[in-house]
Amino acid sequence: MLEFVGQMIGGLIGRGGSSLSVPILDGAFKPNNLLEEAEVLLERPGLEDMALAPDGSLLAAAGAEVLAIEGDGARLVERHDGTITALTVLRDGRRVVALGDRIVIEGQAAPLTEAGGRRFKAITALSVMADGRILVCDASARYDGDKWQYDLMTKGRSGRLLALDPAGGKAELLQNDLAWAFGAMESGNGVLVSESWRHRLRLAGRGDATGELPGYPARITPTADGGFWLSLFSGRAQIVEFVLQENSFRREMMETIDPKYWISPALSSGEDFLEPLQSGGVKHMGILKPWAPPRSYGLAVRCDANRNPLMSIHSRVGGANHGIVTTLERGSEVLALSKGAGRLLRMDLQAIRIANGITGGTA
Repeated sequence: MLEFVGQMIGGLIGRGGSSLSVPILDGAFKPNNLLEEAEVLLERPGLEDMALAPDGSLLAAAGAEVLAIEGDGARLVERHDGTITALTVLRDGRRVVALGDRIVIEGQAAPLTEAGGRRFKAITALSVMADGRILVCDASARYDGDKWQYDLMTKGRSGRLLALDPAGGKAELLQNDLAWAFGAMESGNGVLVSESWRHRLRLAGRGDATGELPGYPARITPTADGGFWLSLFSGRAQIVEFVLQENSFRREMMETIDPKYWISPALSSGEDFLEPLQSGGVKHMGILKPWAPPRSYGLAVRCDANRNPLMSIHSRVGGANHGIVTTLERGSEVLALSKGAGRLLRMDLQAIRIANGITGGTA
């Protein structure tokens, strides 16, 4: 009830979900070029997710394939009959993949296609809990995962978060009515889940939320010190917030224009002259400002156990390594998956600390 009243007041005075303002990139979010300057570990179309096995080896999902990343190359591990939308590894080493509307667990003959009396529709993230259950983000009840822009532009709120028993398939609903659930992780205080369209993290089943993020949050991965990396697949822009408030314009845009030319976030940009211009993005002689409003952007942030942002990595406007959907920390290195560029990137953790002005401690 209080949330509803808050939304009504916000609509009248232009705050909350009715505000057109977006947070600036400052403090721990101060821009840099670390993602753009990162080593390219693998470049392949269709890269979607990656996961660490219990032995520390790295697996990546690209299209219908699961790949083992070894040295400077990739070895095919398995191929599925559909596009992989999420990937994780159980504590016993068995691989778990989502194929959009179903989950395939290594060693089990039949895929899991439903939970809680509802069929899966758009599985975007998988994560293993301490008790062996799998956290499942089913982002929408209406749209498939590749139609995420439709869900955003229709203000979708039908996502859910489940805890799934891999043995029997029994599932517990942890949270529903999520605005595109795109990542989840068990933490010391409960289960964190990202809501892309509300630009926030929240504790499932509670009102506790960390909001007003400067981008659209995606997957969450733990770090050894109890913190986590949060990937943000695009940055926010005032023009998109404006379009979301203009119902008639938005409906006409959706009915008459190809989705790749909508005024909406994107995983990559700059390759098609028909793309909508972001106000303030281009100045004389066709030069694109790195501080321009983003159509696409590359961003991930490292947070501590209390969800405080500590440092970030960026590929700015005009860069190539945009659409960061997964970021992992492995020992002294940080790995980031750019879905927009189809690249798996590698950076040195200590170099990230130094670039963010952190000269001591373990952040």
